[in-house]
Parts: sequence; C-alpha cells; structure tokens
Amino acid sequence: MTTAVRRWSLTHSIVLVVLTLHVLLVIFPFIWMIYSTFKTNKEFMRSVWSLPTNLNFDAYIGAWSGGALGGYAVNSLIIMVGATLITVFASTLAGYALAIYRPRWMPVLELSLTAAMAIPAYVALVPLVVMLRGVGLLDTHLGVILPTAAFNIPVSIFIMQAFFSTLPRELFDASRVDGASEWRIFYKIALPIARPAMFTAGIVNMIWVWNDFLFPMVFINNPSRKTLPVGLTDFVGEHITNYPVMLAAILIAAVAPLVLFIFFERQITAALVGGAVKE
Repeated sequence: MTTAVRRWSLTHSIVLVVLTLHVLLVIFPFIWMIYSTFKTNKEFMRSVWSLPTNLNFDAYIGAWSGGALGGYAVNSLIIMVGATLITVFASTLAGYALAIYRPRWMPVLELSLTAAMAIPAYVALVPLVVMLRGVGLLDTHLGVILPTAAFNIPVSIFIMQAFFSTLPRELFDASRVDGASEWRIFYKIALPIARPAMFTAGIVNMIWVWNDFLFPMVFINNPSRKTLPVGLTDFVGEHITNYPVMLAAILIAAVAPLVLFIFFERQITAALVGGAVKE
C-alpha cells in the first residue's frame, strides 16, 4: 500500500469517525426525548437517563388532553402559511426585478437589505408593539404575520435573486422580441422555472415561522391565539413539572414541521427534475 493510499485511508477514517460522532450527538437528544415520554414522572425523576420499564402512553394522553395543542397548532399554521405566502410572493417579485433589470441603485438596495438582516428582532419589539397597537393589530394573527414576513423578506430576496441571476438573459430577450409583455415573461417563463427556489425559500420560512417564539409571545396576549411554541410553556409548572408530559408535547409539536419538510422536499425534487427537462 502506497503512502498516498494510506494517507487517504487515514483521512477517510478520521472524517468518518467525526461525522459519526456528530450524528450521534445530534440524534441522541431526540432518542432520549422519545423514550423518556414512556416513563412516569416519578420514574423520570428517579433516573433521567435510564430506559422506561414499561411502555406508558399516559404522557401523550396527558399532553393532548391536558393542554390545547390542537388550537395552538391551528394558530401556528395560520401564521406560518400567511407569513410564508407574503414572504415568497414579495421576494420572488423583488428578486426577479433585481436580477433581470439590475437598476443603477442596486448596490444601495443590497446594502440596505444586508443591514436589515443584521438588525436583531428584539431591537424592534417596542416600536412594533406601539405601531401594532396604533393600527389595532396587536393580539391578532395578522399582527404577527406582517412583522414576521417583513423580517424574513430580505433573506428570501437574496435567495430568489441568486436563482434568477443564473438564468440566461437570451431567454427573456427572445420573448421580448416575440412581443411578450414583461408581466407575461415573468408569469409564463420565469415563474415556472423558479419553482425550486420558491420552494426552498418557502421551506426556510415555514420552519422558522413555525418555531418562532419571540414575536407570538410579545404580540399575542389572548390564550386562545397562542402559537404552539408559546403554548408549550403551559406544561412548565410553577413548583413542579411533569417532564414526560412536557416532552410528549414537545415531540407532538416537532412532528408537524418534519411532515411538512418531507412533503415539500418531494415537491422540490419534482420541480428540479421538471426544470432540468425544460432546459
């Protein structure tokens, strides 16, 4: 065995070991959370790391019946869908315009978008509360949707702009020569090709909005309008907490984004294959 082959084998083994350790560190908390939900609270407090002696489903029953997870999930779904649609729609239009037309003030706009991405959300909480109260949107779903979309649009614009920049200009120039309007070019040519990037931006926004805790906690006071991450705080007691029930509630809340990710992953794959065939 040559020195180069040995060096490659050693490097390959080190990389494999590091990746395996990383996967184990990432997966173990979820495995621990899953098997801990089958314990009683007394058994959990006796030994946090041990396996359950019996498969006890009381934690799941208590998490679903003892809280309002269904209503919280509906609220999260409304906010997630609303904020994602607004973000993807606005960022697709802006990304297309910035990539295709390249206005003279483009550097200024890019700098503004970058600065907007650098502003922490908590810095704007007080002004946003004042503004939302002034227009009557505080403690409403729309009052969470609009600020969430506003903070997510800059990142999504860069995603869409980067995609549209890869498209050949000749494709659009030929359509203009044929007499197609700018809106028709965008709707009939650019939009179908941009489906993979739109789904990518949509998935990023959906996962972020679904897991967002800050905006719903600050902008919503009515318990019936709580989102799922905020509603999970109901399972933390002032003096004592039933940890298996709380972990079961967290696991139930984590199922939805996983299912959504799997669903949209298939859509992205189909869109990518379709775009490759068209090209």
